[in-house]
Amino acid sequence: MTDKPKIKFDPLRYHPEQARLWTSQARFNVVPAGRRSGKTEIVGKRKVILRAMAGTRFSDARFFVAAPTRDQAKRIYWNDLKRMVPAHLLTRPPIETELKLQFINGSEIHVLGMDKPERIEGTPWDGGVLDEYGNMKKETWPEHV
Repeated sequence: MTDKPKIKFDPLRYHPEQARLWTSQARFNVVPAGRRSGKTEIVGKRKVILRAMAGTRFSDARFFVAAPTRDQAKRIYWNDLKRMVPAHLLTRPPIETELKLQFINGSEIHVLGMDKPERIEGTPWDGGVLDEYGNMKKETWPEHV
């Protein structure tokens, strides 16, 4: 019998830029930060989970976290998201083939690759994170998101 992985929502010690991001009420946040600055941990993982857990004023809120490729997005997000969200808040186990978490309040979090950014179209997203945006195709934001 294996031990269940520890829920990875340990307390953080925010530096000023992380605190600014965490408390920002802006519709869009751009973070020109280097590697290991905490941008993915603060906004990409924690904030999107809390937003999904809270839902929105609409039912079935959908959120995404994305990186330049699906493999990269999976490496950055998937295992941590599964560890950070308690099982009792999900309607079912994480959907491995779709890289999707379904919450009991109807919200969903999708892990996506943006190597074909047109795949994000057609879904009414309530929020999302584009991680490693500098490595995405230049038309990703203005034409597809």
